[in-house]
Parts: sequence; C-alpha cells; structure tokens
Amino acid sequence: MPINYQQAAEQIHAMGAQARAREARLQTLRESARELLAEMAGELDFLRDLAARAERFNPRLRCAVPLTERLDARAAVPARPAASVLLAADGSQINPDRHSAVEFGVVNVGAICMRPGLAPGEKVESTLLFGDDLYANQRPLSEGELAIWRDLAERKKLFELALKESAAGLAVVTLTDGPLELYGQEQESDFFKHKLDEYLSILRDLAGLRAAAAGYVDKPRSDTLVSLLELVLLDREGRLSQAGKERPLWPVRDADLVRGILRGGERSAVLELKSPAGVRFSGELGLHFFYLNVGRPGHPQLARVEIPRWVAADAELLDLLHAALVAQSAQMGARPYPYILHRAHEVAVVHLDERDQIEAMIQAELRRQGLNAGEPSNKQSAKDLPGRTRL
Repeated sequence: MPINYQQAAEQIHAMGAQARAREARLQTLRESARELLAEMAGELDFLRDLAARAERFNPRLRCAVPLTERLDARAAVPARPAASVLLAADGSQINPDRHSAVEFGVVNVGAICMRPGLAPGEKVESTLLFGDDLYANQRPLSEGELAIWRDLAERKKLFELALKESAAGLAVVTLTDGPLELYGQEQESDFFKHKLDEYLSILRDLAGLRAAAAGYVDKPRSDTLVSLLELVLLDREGRLSQAGKERPLWPVRDADLVRGILRGGERSAVLELKSPAGVRFSGELGLHFFYLNVGRPGHPQLARVEIPRWVAADAELLDLLHAALVAQSAQMGARPYPYILHRAHEVAVVHLDERDQIEAMIQAELRRQGLNAGEPSNKQSAKDLPGRTRL
C-alpha cells in the first residue's frame, strides 16, 4: 500500500502550526543566549572555574571551555600560507546482510593528496570482511562497529600518506569528514575500546609529524558553547548541581550564536571540548574546536572544525588549517565545502551494482573451491521480484 497522503497532509498542517509557535519561542531563547554571550565573552577565568565546578557535580558533562580568546572573538582568514600538502580521506562500507546469498562486508577508503603545482592524486583501499572477520567476541559485528572500523581505516591511510609527505619537508594538513571524537553505541565493548586505542595511537603519530589534523563538520548542530552559558544561568540560581541535566536554553545551537558574529572567512575563538571522552583524549590529543564561516556576505555557511590540542596550541598550524579550509571551500562555489573532502567522498563511495559484483565474485570463488555458494533468504527473494519499486 502507498503512503496515506490524507493522513500525512493532516499531520503536516498540524506540524506547521506547531512550527510557528516553536520558532517564536526559540527566537526568544536565542536572544537571551546572545545577550548572555555578550555579557560573559571576556570572563574567561570565571567560565573555566565554573566548568570545573560543574564537572564535579556531573562527570559526564559536555560543554565548551574557553582558552585565551574571548567567546565572541573573530579571526580573519590568514595571509596565504607557505606551500603545504593537503590530505583528505573518506570511507564507505557494505554492511553484512544475513538475507544475502553470502554474508560479507566491505570497508572502502578513498584518499586524495594535493601537492603544490601537481594534479590531485587518488588512492583507494578496499578491505573485504568474510567469515570470522564478521564477528567480535563471537557475536556479529554491528553497523556501528563496522563504522568504527571504517573511521580507523581512514585515519590509518592519512597517517601513511602524511608520513611520506612530511619526509619531503612540506607542512601537512589532514582532513576527515565529521568530528575527531569517535562515537559508537557500543563504547563499552572490547571491540570499540581496542579500535579507540589504535585510533589514539595514530593521532599521537600525527602529532609527532606536526601535521595539522582536523575533522570538518558541515551544518553543525552542536550546542557545547550554549551548554557553557547554561552553567552561568544555573549558577546564578544556585542550581549548578543540575549541570547538564537541566537545559534552560535548549534547543538553541552554537550556530545560532556565532552566525551573527563571524564574517565570511573568519573563524571563532578556539575552545576546549569538555566531555566524557576527555579522559582518553588527553594531553596533546585533547579535543578542541572552532567555528568557521565559509560563506559569503548575506549567506553565512558555518562549519565546526575539531582539532587536537597540538594544533590548537600552535598558531602556525592553526593559521595553515584556517587558510586551507577557506580556500578549499571557495572552490565549491555557492555550496561551500572543502573540495578535497568532496573528492575523497567521490572516490570512496560504494554503489549498489558494485556490492552485487563483489557478491557474485565471492560466490564464484566458493564454487571454485567446491563449497556451497549460498542463496538469498526467501524474504530477500520476494523483495527482488521483477517490477519492485518500493524501498
């Protein structure tokens, strides 16, 4: 049966009325948050102490913490930096499907290298997961765990390329799409902890190369700066013990605050990210971030850029990264996004026909070995009947 459009239309009409009321309430909260930001922008010592006190009430608190720049700071795009090598990696995956004829997975990583005066170089690495590879602690790998495997493979490839390029004496910028902090629903699993240890080791190696490593988050939804301002409100009411639990400014986002501050090409203050992961991302790996306006006058486009402490503490690396991101984003025209990350995605993406081809190749090899090549489940066979148009 198709979608019941009559029901959908009724719900959409109701949603529209609710959206108008929600937007009015949100606008009031945004104004309050902006006023509080202007008031507290220079109170850096107080805010750092406040975050430390709040963390004692809630060790899992997630908020921004100022360093040396005002909260409303604006840093113009630096002058053209010295020659550098830009590296970006992105990944895609084929998740194991028990309804397929054969169960397998693939992690595909695409990497782009841009050297001064040379055409971009492309590299692709494909890792097939079959048999025991599809299990962790005698249970099937989840999609989330395979995604962590993919994230780690991206970083491994970046380090491999960075090691080679840094030997030539050029500064190196490494980019990935998304945050530096690894996420996963199975964060307490042995599999996740093992992959995280590998990931942290790679970050330390990049620090040793003095590479400007960063994670680029397009259209960010983070609210860690807002969370810091909420601590001010709770503290004034004598309820700091509710830090991270009561959200008086929710659902205001950081972007609501910095959008009106940053002009095209400018970055915000660099802030430290206080989070439960901070225990693991310690020392030179400490998580930091800034916001970057890669848009043009009248059309701000914000990105959130995550960086480790060794980049945040190095003005030269910070400027190199800032300039590179602005220049790369400008290449995409009216929809600014780092061109090198776009290219990495194009190289890494796996299409449906490629998945089918890999499955056919596995089946052919199993038959050559005299083994059962398998067949799809009855459910999948029914879905694959000719004329299927449904998702």
